Amino acid sequence: MESGAQLSPLRVNKVWLPAHPAPCVYHAVYKLTIRADAKKRLKVKPSVRFRLQWVGEAELGRLQAHCALRSPELLLLATMFTGEPLKEADLADLDKGQLIEVGEESVLVGAEETGGAGGASGAASAAPSAQLLAAANYTKEDQMRLFREFVTMNFPALYMSQHVFSQLMLDIGWHRTVCSNLFRAADVSNRGGLSFQELVLWSAATEPVTQHSGLPAEIRCRYIFRYYDGDRDQKLQQVEVKELVAAARATRQLSTDALSVVRDVDLCYKQLGLQANSPLPLAEFLRAVRELRLRGTSSLLRAPRSLLGYVIDLQERDCMAKAASVKSATHFEPEGEVRPSKAKVEKLEARDSASWRRGGGGGGGGRQYALASCVVRLERDAPPAVLRLDCFEEEAVSASTIKLLSLSSTSLEVLAADSSPAETLAAVHYFASDINTTKLVKPAYTWAQPSELASLGAALLKLSESVQAICAAEPRLLRLDSPIYAIGDLHGNLPALLAMEARLWPAGAALLPAGLLFLGDFVDRGAWGVELLAYLLAAKLQRPHALHLVRGNHETRDIQTMFTFYTECTTKFGEVEGVKIWNAINNVFDVLPLAAVVDEKVFCCHGGIPPPWVCPRVSAILRVPVPLPRPAAQSHMAWELLWNDPVKANKITASLAMELSANEGFAVNARRGTGHVFDQRALDRFLATNELTHVVRAHELHQNGFMCNLRGKLISVFSSSRYCGGDNDSGVVLLQAGKLRLIRLSD
Repeated sequence: MESGAQLSPLRVNKVWLPAHPAPCVYHAVYKLTIRADAKKRLKVKPSVRFRLQWVGEAELGRLQAHCALRSPELLLLATMFTGEPLKEADLADLDKGQLIEVGEESVLVGAEETGGAGGASGAASAAPSAQLLAAANYTKEDQMRLFREFVTMNFPALYMSQHVFSQLMLDIGWHRTVCSNLFRAADVSNRGGLSFQELVLWSAATEPVTQHSGLPAEIRCRYIFRYYDGDRDQKLQQVEVKELVAAARATRQLSTDALSVVRDVDLCYKQLGLQANSPLPLAEFLRAVRELRLRGTSSLLRAPRSLLGYVIDLQERDCMAKAASVKSATHFEPEGEVRPSKAKVEKLEARDSASWRRGGGGGGGGRQYALASCVVRLERDAPPAVLRLDCFEEEAVSASTIKLLSLSSTSLEVLAADSSPAETLAAVHYFASDINTTKLVKPAYTWAQPSELASLGAALLKLSESVQAICAAEPRLLRLDSPIYAIGDLHGNLPALLAMEARLWPAGAALLPAGLLFLGDFVDRGAWGVELLAYLLAAKLQRPHALHLVRGNHETRDIQTMFTFYTECTTKFGEVEGVKIWNAINNVFDVLPLAAVVDEKVFCCHGGIPPPWVCPRVSAILRVPVPLPRPAAQSHMAWELLWNDPVKANKITASLAMELSANEGFAVNARRGTGHVFDQRALDRFLATNELTHVVRAHELHQNGFMCNLRGKLISVFSSSRYCGGDNDSGVVLLQAGKLRLIRLSD
């Protein structure tokens, strides 16, 4: 560089950093004029490692047109240097000042209006962008998390390029072929780079759980329109309209053949009063959606995975990695990191609490005990009886004790013989009993009168409503303590469930001194799915904190209509009442947890472990939306948990081995037609990443009721004995005192 060269500031950016020791970071750009000979000496020969080259203003313009610039600011800086006005109208909104301050007030979208606390009336009066964030349940803290990641990915640029955006979309599950369309939809200013506000609004609009109604629905539809508007002319050509209609039909599980699509397009145009084969303007598209001329848009442009959830997982993983690197510290609070989420804090607290209960020390804290207000009486040949403590004489309960007892008792409400759960359980046992008396003759597993079955249906409706509220409030990933029984697929096999009851909890599930964890697939294939669910729902209501139901792949409506449970409901209760009961039960399934971790060491789910690109850490499961009526469309993570299998060693071909090697131990699950299979390497990585020791899952039939494979780290359990007329046994796993104890029940 020449000694006489003048270096002067062109621009200085001051960027706010949330939750960081340094409140902000600066980036300065200088301008310098050099002679041609100096420029020649500074040239770097292009190579794989160094790709520095000189470009002129015209070349910058061409790169901008192809969205190939790191940031559109580069073109602005070039014009600031030359003093010439910007030629690109799309860049007119860029700030041309020399000192740019990117602060909290200018970054966050309607911070005081987001978070969903204001209710419907508050959301309706907010700005459109704030309404969209409220529909996605984005809080101010969520925006701060996203902004921090935005700065990490783009600094020193203030805008996100198409390249960075595409990589981010790939990370959350979008296919590479659609990334350019996604960027076009998100780049509402057509500047070739996204501001943070544009990114956060895009993220909110494409969230799987964002409500598709009112103003948020219109904003989402504008994004959908831009996605299909390939030439950005604010009109959809016929081929683009057909692509959109075909995609909308696919979301409704309708045929997408050319004839059906053309028929829908022609009908829509006719209803809108448009000439056939003419372009579809944005205003007419919005009218078509508003007037329900075009259906299915509510499921279009839904991200395979929540971008916010992905960012939270990344930041929590970084936080935990940093904590692991300083294990010798007695107290660690990571500087400069976003605080762990509430779920993460609860995990650490639960771990400390479990350690204390196992004798790990600790001074104080611990669970507080209170005297129950009822007594359970057990007799040899009679069901358990529940008696109020204040009914006993003073020789058993003193007057001073009676005064301190609570007047109300939850135990009496759910355990007493006349309570709804107890009556339902009694009805199920009556149904399964073989009765031959002078007053009544009834074979086992039949009802004596049609009215008895109708009464069970009415009870199921009430139980479903109560249990739905309980399960909806549970986290998607349960944190449980041992001892606990893990039970696999039951598939409507009520005799298998009652055989377990007779051997493992003969006094009833409510009085078992251990927990019960059912790993899904309660229905289909077996004849008594309705009665089995009546038992499980009643037992869950009696003991909500100790009996847990995890969702399986058969707890979805599409699968049940393909198999037997839908038909079972309509056959037993009629077309009208049967569908009502079927829907009520599936409303419970829609809110069931997806997995559990026992003693912070054993991961339990129905299918298998998800790939790391879908679920970096198990804490990501907490972000799965609730309810989840369409898991295949709403959550890739949930779908993987429901369907995945361990790979069978005798089924590994050369091509499958290559696929497993190329995809971190995962490959397409050809046998199921969906989900993945995983190998030892994938399991080891999953366990190490999440500090676990074993996985317990269901999902597959095994002759002995269980299967231990992948070096004993994966235990599969199947609990439906004599499955589909076979001779297999039932399996149960007891997790207790650091041991996985396998139990085999034979008829």
